[in-house]
Amino acid sequence: MALITRALLAAALAVGALDVQVAAASVTVPQRSLRALGGRQVWVPLCSRRGVNGSAPWYDSADTAVMDQQACVSPSWGSVTALKLVYAAFDMPQQGEVDRPVTATGTAAIFVPGLNNVTVSGGTGVANGSITLNVFPATGLGANGISLGQLVSSSGGAIAAGAYVTSISNSFVAGSGNVPNTTIVTMNTGTIAATANGQPFSFAGLFVPVKFGGRRSFLVEPGHDVVTSDPASVELPPNTWFMVRTASSMSGTGMQSMDVPVGGRMTITANGVTFSEFSNRSTTLNDQTMAPVSLSNSGGGYWGPVTVLALVSVTPGQTQPGAAMVLGDSIAAGTGDTADALGLEGYIQRSLENNVPFVSAARGSTTAFGLQSHGDGQYALSIDTGITDILLELGRNDIEQFSITATQLASYIQTIATRYVNAGKRVWCFTVPPTTCSNDAWNSVANQAFPYTVNSTGATVTNSGVSQITMASVANIAAGQSAGLNGASESPAQAIAPGTTVTAVNSGASTITLSAATAATMPAGTKIYFGTQTASASPLEVQRLAYNSFARANWTTGNAYCGGLIDVDQVVADPGGSGKWRTDFGQASMDGVHPTTVLHQAVINAGLVNPAMFAVP
Repeated sequence: MALITRALLAAALAVGALDVQVAAASVTVPQRSLRALGGRQVWVPLCSRRGVNGSAPWYDSADTAVMDQQACVSPSWGSVTALKLVYAAFDMPQQGEVDRPVTATGTAAIFVPGLNNVTVSGGTGVANGSITLNVFPATGLGANGISLGQLVSSSGGAIAAGAYVTSISNSFVAGSGNVPNTTIVTMNTGTIAATANGQPFSFAGLFVPVKFGGRRSFLVEPGHDVVTSDPASVELPPNTWFMVRTASSMSGTGMQSMDVPVGGRMTITANGVTFSEFSNRSTTLNDQTMAPVSLSNSGGGYWGPVTVLALVSVTPGQTQPGAAMVLGDSIAAGTGDTADALGLEGYIQRSLENNVPFVSAARGSTTAFGLQSHGDGQYALSIDTGITDILLELGRNDIEQFSITATQLASYIQTIATRYVNAGKRVWCFTVPPTTCSNDAWNSVANQAFPYTVNSTGATVTNSGVSQITMASVANIAAGQSAGLNGASESPAQAIAPGTTVTAVNSGASTITLSAATAATMPAGTKIYFGTQTASASPLEVQRLAYNSFARANWTTGNAYCGGLIDVDQVVADPGGSGKWRTDFGQASMDGVHPTTVLHQAVINAGLVNPAMFAVP
């Protein structure tokens, strides 16, 4: 094992020297990203964690310990030679970023899963004393686990104890039909016996401890934007899965976490080895970052790196892309979508995949108003991770929740964009997609309406089969408005039939009369959504349309603020021009705010976010 340590140390020192050179070069060109400096090795962000941000602090006086493991994959266009973990001390609640009075301490490690019973050959077998193994098919190019420093073994006893991988390359190897793209693995010592052609070998999983300023533990304090680890030497071919483990302990109050949805938690099987993401919270937890064990999920949120920086050697002939940061609300975060094979959710992330490096700082309920005055941590993150492009998807919450005007929203977007433009970043802005209420779960355009007001039923339970309902308030309710329970999240979902409207309002008695009798009993306090079929009658829809018109006229190539527009509204809105969600692909939304998977996919199919956008200038 001492030999392994020396080999990894030598590689780490080499990486460290390169890291210093890159840092020094970036000082001379402070407004260019690291990948714009002309080298064939670049630091890029990987592994932006999936999940839905919590709307309230998870931290309490009991559950102060977290063990987390998240899955990452190396880029498709190059090989990784080192990794750095980036932790954030800032939080991103609804009204903008804030520092939390929380101190986090802990340790971290990188785990590269191993391979069992891999076919190895030398054409006619592996000769006694050979230090190279030809692995095929080319498992060094896929979701595997062959990495620098991994221990090698064979059930036939042909491998000496302590043999480990010293280098990996890919080549066309003659013999047995000239099998292409074979992975050539070199070991520190030769085999001790000859093996027949096709002898199975195994590569043990590799744990690499991560250090911070030369120390095994990290400290994240309030007021620190980002904390970045030292480079850890890890050799990963393109498209290779690896895991990042974090053990942390919190003190203080108010740090928000991320909740990982069931569909977004990755379980990966590669060559007989299965490994899964997990997050575990409790009063106390053992540090198992370097332990060869799998932990069960306790549920709830996690706390881990906001991104992982990878030093990538660009594959000859491959295009070196820029790197993007996603800033936005829950739509940008992927709410309403279904995770893909990489565990990514949302049309932005699924369009980028592992072809374009990116960091997602999108958070549910984020507003442009909040971000334009509270965004230091995200800005620092964009500088520290070499981001070239900013995807600024904001506006829905400003208009629909806080009644911000189109003019105000455009001003906030300009303020946010200016900061990043001045730092040499390209900024892409977005149109605002529809927000509607529906009384048929967004399965038709006709039964959607533009939100006007939301009121609750009164203290008396409303039975089924009645058309007159007592309300807690009838403010802003008028005859002719549509009425409904806003989707499956409201109970009982079908108490008000599709197409129901208000026929009369009695302000003195606080009652309303519906055009159709209720189909189920509604408990007191049930929220009823009232909307209008006419866009001009909805103050919020008027502002949304006005902002989108402004964006289409101004957020174009050459604009001083937003250099390009991603017109998502044009794809997800009704082609008939009503301004509502389109339903010709299927159910459009579950809540009137977030598009379902079919509309996320429609945006992907339209190519609104694509790798060609992020070419290095």
